[in-house]
Amino acid sequence: MLSSLATRTPVIPFLFVALCSIGNVCSAVDLSGHWSGTWASGNTRHHGPLQAEFVRLSDSEYEVFFRGKFFAILPFRYSVVMTASEQDGVVTMSGSKYLGRMFGTFTFSAAVTDTNFNANYSSCKDHGCFEMTRCTYATCCDK
Repeated sequence: MLSSLATRTPVIPFLFVALCSIGNVCSAVDLSGHWSGTWASGNTRHHGPLQAEFVRLSDSEYEVFFRGKFFAILPFRYSVVMTASEQDGVVTMSGSKYLGRMFGTFTFSAAVTDTNFNANYSSCKDHGCFEMTRCTYATCCDK
């Protein structure tokens, strides 16, 4: 009995370490939810409000539904699938979306934390940035 316990004991620490490692893989930052902020063009003085809904598709992809206003009165909406990878609590995201002949293809790159979204965008006719914060029950965001 004593010899069988001695041979099984090294397995217990190994299982503990293995289970903890699995938990860390699964605890990646989840960006799902509503975000609110602003966008600004680097080519022109255009800027405006911006909202987004993040929907997690997998551990490495989100579909982000953006909506905002251009010229303070013209609404815009589009969605883009963005790939995501996390390192040290910061998620790096990238993606692109063709928005028609008038606007062309926009490419996006972002650094995202649990509370802040900072992205750069570019197309053949414009470049600029998006800055948003995550909406919570404590913060009021327009929906």
